[in-house]
Amino acid sequence: MKRGLNIDNGTVQTTLDGIKLRFPKVRTSDGHMLEWDKEAIVKQLLRETKLSQDFYDSSPIDEATAREIAEEASKRIRVMGISQLSGALVREVVNQILLEEYHKQEWRNVCTRVGTPVYDAHLIDIGEGFEAKENANLQENAETSHKKKADKICKEQYLLLLPPELSDAHLSGDLHIHDLEYFGTRGFCQDWDLRYFFYYGLMPDGSGTKASVAGPAKKAEVAILHAVKILGSAQTNFAGGQGFFNFLTFIAPYLEGLSYEEIEQLMQMFVYEMTQMQVARGGQLVFSSIQLTPGVPKIWKDKPVVYKGEVWNGEREHVPFRSYSEFEREVRLSFKALMNVMLQGDYWGKPFNFPKPEIVIDREFLDENCEDTEFRLKNQDQDQDQDQDQGLPTYEELYDLAFELTAKYGTPYFDNNIPDYRGADEGVSCYQCLAKDELIPIIEDGNVKVDYISSIFEKSAVDCVRADGGVEFVELNAMTPSMKFGDFSVRPRQFKGIMRKKYRGELLNIILESGRRITVTPDHPLFIYRSGGFERIEANRLTIGDYLPLMKHVAFVCMPTARSIDLEDVLVAGGYSSEITVENGRVNVLHAKKEGFSKTLRVTPELVRFLGYYLSKGCSDHSGCRYSVRLSFGKDEADLINDAKRCISIGLGIDPIISIESTAVNVTINSKLLYLLLDALGCGHTANDKSVPDLLFNVEPSLVGEYLYGVFAGDRDVDSRVNTVKNAYGKYKSHANMICLKLVSRSAVQKLVLLAQRIDVQMNYYERLQKTTHPQTKEIYFLPTFIASISAQDQIQKFSDAVGYGSSAIRDRAMHTAGVFNRIPIKESGLNYSNLTYATQYHSGGYAWVNQSLIDTEGSHIVHNLVKSDIHLLRVKKIEEIGYDDYVYDLVDVEDTHNFCNALGIITGNCCAYNFKTSPDDADFHDKMYFRNGKHFSMGGWQVITLNCPRAAYIAGGDDNKLFAELKRLMDCAVKIFKVKRRWMDQIIKSERMPFATQRPRDTQTGEKGSMAVYLDELVYIIGVTGINEMVQYHYGKQIHEEEGALRFAIRAMTEMEQYVKELSRRENIPISFSRTPAETVVQRFAVADILQKEFRDKALTVVKGDIERALTDINKTRDLPIYYTNGTHVSQNADISLADRIKIEHIFFPIVDGGNIMHIFLGEGYPDPRGIKSLALKIAKDTQTGYFTFTKDMTVCMDCSHVTMGLKAECEKCESKKIDHISRITGYLQAVSGWNEGKKQELLDRMRYGADDLR
Repeated sequence: MKRGLNIDNGTVQTTLDGIKLRFPKVRTSDGHMLEWDKEAIVKQLLRETKLSQDFYDSSPIDEATAREIAEEASKRIRVMGISQLSGALVREVVNQILLEEYHKQEWRNVCTRVGTPVYDAHLIDIGEGFEAKENANLQENAETSHKKKADKICKEQYLLLLPPELSDAHLSGDLHIHDLEYFGTRGFCQDWDLRYFFYYGLMPDGSGTKASVAGPAKKAEVAILHAVKILGSAQTNFAGGQGFFNFLTFIAPYLEGLSYEEIEQLMQMFVYEMTQMQVARGGQLVFSSIQLTPGVPKIWKDKPVVYKGEVWNGEREHVPFRSYSEFEREVRLSFKALMNVMLQGDYWGKPFNFPKPEIVIDREFLDENCEDTEFRLKNQDQDQDQDQDQGLPTYEELYDLAFELTAKYGTPYFDNNIPDYRGADEGVSCYQCLAKDELIPIIEDGNVKVDYISSIFEKSAVDCVRADGGVEFVELNAMTPSMKFGDFSVRPRQFKGIMRKKYRGELLNIILESGRRITVTPDHPLFIYRSGGFERIEANRLTIGDYLPLMKHVAFVCMPTARSIDLEDVLVAGGYSSEITVENGRVNVLHAKKEGFSKTLRVTPELVRFLGYYLSKGCSDHSGCRYSVRLSFGKDEADLINDAKRCISIGLGIDPIISIESTAVNVTINSKLLYLLLDALGCGHTANDKSVPDLLFNVEPSLVGEYLYGVFAGDRDVDSRVNTVKNAYGKYKSHANMICLKLVSRSAVQKLVLLAQRIDVQMNYYERLQKTTHPQTKEIYFLPTFIASISAQDQIQKFSDAVGYGSSAIRDRAMHTAGVFNRIPIKESGLNYSNLTYATQYHSGGYAWVNQSLIDTEGSHIVHNLVKSDIHLLRVKKIEEIGYDDYVYDLVDVEDTHNFCNALGIITGNCCAYNFKTSPDDADFHDKMYFRNGKHFSMGGWQVITLNCPRAAYIAGGDDNKLFAELKRLMDCAVKIFKVKRRWMDQIIKSERMPFATQRPRDTQTGEKGSMAVYLDELVYIIGVTGINEMVQYHYGKQIHEEEGALRFAIRAMTEMEQYVKELSRRENIPISFSRTPAETVVQRFAVADILQKEFRDKALTVVKGDIERALTDINKTRDLPIYYTNGTHVSQNADISLADRIKIEHIFFPIVDGGNIMHIFLGEGYPDPRGIKSLALKIAKDTQTGYFTFTKDMTVCMDCSHVTMGLKAECEKCESKKIDHISRITGYLQAVSGWNEGKKQELLDRMRYGADDLR
């Protein structure tokens, strides 16, 4: 201990041995000098550890413990013998005691001090040090320095308050919490509905007390300035970009009657205001975007205008009805004006980087038939008379201006609404459709039903059909068999309804090797088997030899079985309530003379066998008042005739009439009641319309066997043939026995194939045109015939055992041959398979008896997974194109799995309509369209978290299951962070610290508080990905552009994540979006983090992009290194491939993610022909799934003479000055390259650029 210190004015304390020590005055954190007082420590601990309850659910410190700690802190400080004492030092001593003596990390975290060393603060002041290049939009000014210092404190604070495992996930680089500095105080991004402010007015502070409040704009200039201030004010409540959707349509009413020159002046004012208003966080420009259409979108044409504080819906006397369609002229001219302003550039000739012009490409503006020529000419004449305008431009001319702007500066972003999954701006997203005559099984009201998807829609549409543009939707409370991707189990799962839309074009009829088939639109998703799992691909990418999953066990086992039929209910449901009577427990037809049936008809073996005979041998008809049901047998079928008579007598209590004709023996029942019953059950009347009644899918398997006996015994087609087969060793004869059924009813045969799965039998299905001779005219024609057959010996044996028919097809000494249902694919190519020789063991769920010599090491685990599952894999044999012009249909949102099967068991994707309103609050959508009660659109996000996908691959070590498990673990971690975010934000909202977003201005019409500006419950949480290319490169061994298998694996991985995000969203009951995040800094941060950590360094160095040599040299000097991972799902920036190939790969991922994806096309030097850009842009829009794309040009700006030239130059081409800067697009916006981090600068150099020849 030091002694003899000359300390004046300090508090004197005496030790036990009589030595007097003085405590210096304490420099407090709130800027004062106070006498030492250990009670201050006690008060601090009691006050601050209350936060541990709020953030960690851990009890705060008690007073006795606080005093113990204060006493210990006094002792430690006393013996230091220091001459100066600060509050920060006292706090560190206390925190040391908390960790060492009490092991309370939570108490230490909430009591610690956040800040930055003086040296680090100085570096921030001069534009260096802490995250100096994190955001290229930041300006070089003092505000940026203040922001950076505040950022550092806030980031430390939030990382301390988050649970340690979540903080560590961010700090270590497992994932990235975007805008961490704002994590505890604001949301992420927001798209605003201008109508809200045109109705309520502008209240920039959200409360009206700290800033002037403006009423609704009355003039165009004020409306424009309000729009600017809205985005500026919103930056105080949100961390990310702000935008306006439908910008020109909503502002157009204010431009009514103005000349083109006046409109252009207003557009110029708007653009300059947005690019000169440095009011956003840290003095940066407002990160803003505006959605632009060349005309009024059809969805808005008939909607009432909202402006000048009124909803012009005609409900008030002085406010007549006015719709947005009346302002088509103003929208066209303002679009033209905005493009011309941006074409001019600023005073130096530079492009405007904000607001980002997002040009909507939509069929309604590309179709010449949508151009209202009469309207255009009328307005043209009007303008020419006034000598003001140059005539109203066409949609094509307006798009041409946008492409001219692209050729000059690369400014626009193209928002492509043409792909069906985008919904064509109708508020609907649907792209996954089946032909109308696809049979599908569903479970409704506890009963299994198998019907055409179109029929199910029509029956459900009786109650309510909701239409958005060209898409119709009906709700349906039902389930459907669906496959779980994890264990390949098939179970009934809920779905929300059925949608349909008109479709004209080609459908794909996909036929598997068993003859089973499905007919879908070309972009419908299917699941192909790869590497022990499934990848979702579009149908038009399917190739011969791919394997599709097939349901092999009917997933209805959990349904209650039907043991009786309530005749009254069945007949009433069939539409015959007016033709029947019910008396004394019996049902009969009106005025019947014969006794009717018991109201409760037992489902007996005899009844269902009769129904089977009816399908194969029967028909029913009526002439006048005579109704009859007839079974026709051959004269040599006495055993069947007697059996049918027995079944009718026992099952129905009727003695049929036996009549012998010239060629047949008829078993006839003259009964209108039976005629009506067969029709109500769905049995049909003639050969063409007969079918399998739904009743059979709801009975015990043993009764299914009885039904199938009636069908197949009645048909009596057991075929035995000899085939001559040629192989490498010559020709040999193959004996083939089979059970075969041929009918002319497609519905009946497809249902039989599905029904056979109830007894664990797999049938083949074929469609043929059978040559037939007309019995009277002798004319030859071809009759469509549908065939169900059983050819594999093990299947024939099981069918014979369950049904009691077909034993003659069993060959006693036949080898167990390998049919299509006895094969397992083992190679990723999808062209090889292994035979399971002991098929009966396989089909009974066994696996141990499979001949392992036929299966390689790679395939053994696949066999285990598949044999134990509810699915089988069948190979694609043929793909046919079919012309089609009718409705197409799909199920909407199958719970969790988003897939279902058709009646032939083929598992397919469903409509995951992200924008399709299917919830009970759907009425809000229409209320928002009409601005009823102030309801409006509010679209934004709470928080973004991006996953380090390459690291997940490093951890997985080449194991698919481990990779997907790690990605899901990271998503689980992200959800935990989202929950913390919302809990903290609830406190912020309660404290009224998001006033602009939560404002509720007074409604001048009602005098009450109006609608809230932002519907907080509609804000989504966003999980993003980056480095998918490097993840696949490390895991698979190739980049996604280098091999088809690598691309397929990327698609599979993205699909796995997409499905899991949906599962998380449902499970946690929060809206989660799956996205490709911009990752301006994250792609560099992840790459640097992986190289810094020993366990990942060697692995990362094999895939990281950039200047690795320079990065390794500088890694101990700085973290701003010239390395990076590829953004999102992009092809590597330096991939030397054609532009067509790049587009072909990247467009695939757009339907998988909910948003955030962008396709970059980097242009070479010079000025490309706008016509070439237009041609390519429209090809991308019409022929690909790309939802959002842009063309980027590089520019050089001279800081001496202000000259702007195209390309990245080393000096000014005009004055030869080397004092230059470059401008290019960083992720999603144009900005000076001097503000970019080294990773993005290196990416700029690495980019593959394309010239004029590539744009054709």
